[in-house]
Amino acid sequence: MELTIEQTLKLGVKEHNEGNLKEAEHFYRLILQSQPAHPEANYNLGLIAFSLNKFAVALPLFKLALEANPKTEQFWLIYIEALIKEKKFEDAKQFLEQAKKQNLSAENLYFMNAQINQNMGKLDEAEASYIKTLELKSDYAEAHNNLGNTLKDLGRLDEAEASYRKAIASRIGYCEAHENLANILRELGRIEEAIDSDRYTLFLRSTNVEETKQKVSNDDLSFKYPSPIEYPAFYREGMGTENTGSFLRAMALMLRPNRILEIGAGYTTPFLLEAIVNNQRVFDDGNLQESYFENYIYEPKLVVIDNMSLGELAEKPGMKDILMSKYTDFVEGNFEDKADILSEKYGDFDFVWFDCGSASEYKIFMEKYWDICSDYIFFHYTYSGGIPNINHDIILENIKGNPFIFDIIEPHKKRQGSITMVKKNDSL
Repeated sequence: MELTIEQTLKLGVKEHNEGNLKEAEHFYRLILQSQPAHPEANYNLGLIAFSLNKFAVALPLFKLALEANPKTEQFWLIYIEALIKEKKFEDAKQFLEQAKKQNLSAENLYFMNAQINQNMGKLDEAEASYIKTLELKSDYAEAHNNLGNTLKDLGRLDEAEASYRKAIASRIGYCEAHENLANILRELGRIEEAIDSDRYTLFLRSTNVEETKQKVSNDDLSFKYPSPIEYPAFYREGMGTENTGSFLRAMALMLRPNRILEIGAGYTTPFLLEAIVNNQRVFDDGNLQESYFENYIYEPKLVVIDNMSLGELAEKPGMKDILMSKYTDFVEGNFEDKADILSEKYGDFDFVWFDCGSASEYKIFMEKYWDICSDYIFFHYTYSGGIPNINHDIILENIKGNPFIFDIIEPHKKRQGSITMVKKNDSL
């Protein structure tokens, strides 16, 4: 089946967002074969070249996008920025004048003017334009950061420091601003503070962390209708997991487990995978615990046991992508005889989701898996009709040590509407 232009573009954007630039470029060029002036394909192809510092390659692509859709503000901004990178300052000023006729946002026009002047060495003019930018948009992180650079070059180090701190406050995870702050603190002789800022910079530049920009706020939020169920391809009616998936995802995001064990693939699987993938990103909001990031390595794994064969499971809608993920290991077969094998290969599991139905399975889990669970265990279906059932009894009868136990019961469900959460505390 031949893909439409829209479908091809979506595939390209998906690969682009995942960092697969060659694959993304392939899809964009497929579009350009039939529509050479396609604005989004040219723009996105230009972004790939721009990200690789191939500005001369990016410029004609951006220009094609701009000519096809001159009302798109971002096309003007990126084209002018590419001209600045290529040191074509006069051309950049010329296109900035043309951009002013397109009703672009004033703060972006002042910002681009400031960048041109800064790169031409006209620092006083650049400072004035950055200040005007920030008068119009006080949380413009790049403007704060660039103003800091300009003030530094003017020898006004204290003012530069203040600008870098405002840049950091305006954008979560702004690595460049952290780096600039460290450098200015070092020049000011505040070495200990510079080392702290260096630590943040090193962390943010690690391969485990993506810089996360603040999203543009939407003032038109309206909570009029229920949200559609997430991952509908995985959902099975009557299994009681429509709320469990997002609950487990939130817990995994907060707890940051290294080894997740899920016994029984299903609706919750994509939520758990999503959590550990997103855990590669950490928000630097000034609340990070420094000791956590000493010798920081986060290489999580989701281990899924299911008695369906890999081939059969891969045929389930949406499951193939999960099984192919580098974060996922699939173990085929019944879970009952796998504890020793899993322990030898993965060590202990600090996050376990057990979703089986029979009392005998709960008993086997408690007997064989308890010792390889090191932290949190989540059991499903431990209440019936609002009161503890036999599964709950088996858990209480077979626990060792002195763990913390907490039950969550969904009052509107008669069967599968409960979670029992166990937090092991072996030190007690």
